[in-house]
Amino acid sequence: MPELKIVVSIKQVPDTDDLRIDPVTNNLVREGVPAVVNPPDLHAIEEAVRLKERYGGKTIVLTMGPPQAESALREALAMGIDEAYLITDRAMAGADTWATSYTIAKAIQKLGGADLIIFGRRAVDGETEQVGPQTGKWLGLPVIGYVSEIKSVEKDKIVVVRTTEFDEEVIEAPLPAVITILETPNNKPRQPDIMSLIRAKTAKVTWWNKDDIKAEPDKIGLAGSPTKVIKVQPPPKTRKAEIIDGKKDVEKAAKWFLDKVFEALKEEQSTLKEYVKPKAKVKVNSEVWVYIDHIGDKPNRASYEIMSEARRIADLMDTSLSAAIVGGEGSKALIDEAFEYGADKVYFAEVKGFDRYDNEVYTRALSKLIKKYKPEAVFFPGTRNARELASTTAIEVNTGLIADCTNFDVDDKGVLLSTRPDFGGKEMSTIICPRHRPIMVTVRAGVFMPLPRMPGRKGEVVREEIDDLFTRLKVLDYKLIEKRNVLAEADIVVGVGRGIKSPENIKMAEELASLLGGVVGVSKPLADMGWYPKDRQVGQTGTTIRPKVYIALGISGAVQHLVGIMSSKRIGAINLDPSAPIFENCDFGVIGDIFEIVPKMIELLKSKQVS
Repeated sequence: MPELKIVVSIKQVPDTDDLRIDPVTNNLVREGVPAVVNPPDLHAIEEAVRLKERYGGKTIVLTMGPPQAESALREALAMGIDEAYLITDRAMAGADTWATSYTIAKAIQKLGGADLIIFGRRAVDGETEQVGPQTGKWLGLPVIGYVSEIKSVEKDKIVVVRTTEFDEEVIEAPLPAVITILETPNNKPRQPDIMSLIRAKTAKVTWWNKDDIKAEPDKIGLAGSPTKVIKVQPPPKTRKAEIIDGKKDVEKAAKWFLDKVFEALKEEQSTLKEYVKPKAKVKVNSEVWVYIDHIGDKPNRASYEIMSEARRIADLMDTSLSAAIVGGEGSKALIDEAFEYGADKVYFAEVKGFDRYDNEVYTRALSKLIKKYKPEAVFFPGTRNARELASTTAIEVNTGLIADCTNFDVDDKGVLLSTRPDFGGKEMSTIICPRHRPIMVTVRAGVFMPLPRMPGRKGEVVREEIDDLFTRLKVLDYKLIEKRNVLAEADIVVGVGRGIKSPENIKMAEELASLLGGVVGVSKPLADMGWYPKDRQVGQTGTTIRPKVYIALGISGAVQHLVGIMSSKRIGAINLDPSAPIFENCDFGVIGDIFEIVPKMIELLKSKQVS
């Protein structure tokens, strides 16, 4: 087999652990904050080096960024990458994912292409998950996102395992191809030895500007970006906490806290019992769409969660709400269901034989619908398949894509204002797409509630049969992942953070959760240290939850964590530090030692002194 040519695209990001909010100005403090290699990209580098060790060949790393991004490239060289390229030009500053992926694609073309192009799954500063698939689309290459294992690489093909939240596929694709890599224990980034670090320090890094890669000026940087950030602010404080000091009377504090928990459980469930139509702010001529993510006839709940918010936006724009479904014969049952969850109209793009997602077929089908019927906006649930589909479709229909949104509004000119958490949730950015249509957004799962279901509700169905079903992706094996997301389903989640001190102490939280009929979740540091399964991580980079009650034990309240719990109906906290940020973001709390108060709560529950 000829030697492989592998390109890894990486990004340098601010170290989110060092970012903080200025208490006076409420702005994010960036001065003095070190930049690091985007952590998921380290896994992409590791995969590339392992492939070189296994098959031979040449590895190349590139990044787009300011001159100081050269340090990220040298870190990749120290890990075993052979060549490094920095694409840097002041004209490229401020690029969104559309302009960034275009620039990276032009640089790869300047390199003469590659057999395999590898990206990390996501960028931790914005949680976009878009640049890899979009680069593949610019280059016209097959895209396989969320790769958990590279099984084999041959002369003209690659076989990988693709893993989503719901299923797992073994996929064969021709080379060249683009893949995005999941962070797994099997591709843990290596630590360079001292000689590798010394070599990397003096190795050549080639710099290119926009002219070197022959980039069109109107497609790069801020000027070429379809989306624009118009406002940045700290996350809002939405709760008024009732806090007591529990250090003097532990039993009284434990009983008070449990009473608050049971009061919250008795309250009406946090759900949209009815929808109140808002007054229209403006009249637009096109519809608002929601893409229905599904496997066969099984929809993803997140599709109907965002239907409620899209309904509100459609009403603010004085237009109708439509659902867009791509699928085969087995997916037609989704049509009636979409009407019952609020759609006025359903566009069904029939792709015979493709009840399950295929990026190439689904991108072509959805793009045909969009180009023909020209919606004002398209909302996508924040699932892995839908994020990938939104990314490639945005390039196909030439529009911007705003990722991981948690809040929306419409201004008096009819502009959709989409707000998302950035930098691990430490700030909120409001973004618009002023010149391109449709406006496309991905919406974080678990933030919104579905509209009340109306059995028997009907509407207009528009069917489009897609004839071009060509795909370069061949599914060799497939299985559903039977594991449920217990965090997303629980009414009570007991969260533990660094204050738990050791993994053995989590048993205390498990006992409390069991007595309350709940489950345990953990903060990011505990999941990263391997103290608890990664699928129990709560937060922006874990699971966004919406229980009736969230109980934070020894959790300081880092913004990254708060973003994941903000939709909880009630939040209770126990922490020894009275100045812990969690106390500003909860409904009730006790200042006290969890190792005194939690055992007392367990005792009270076991003796049935509370109910």
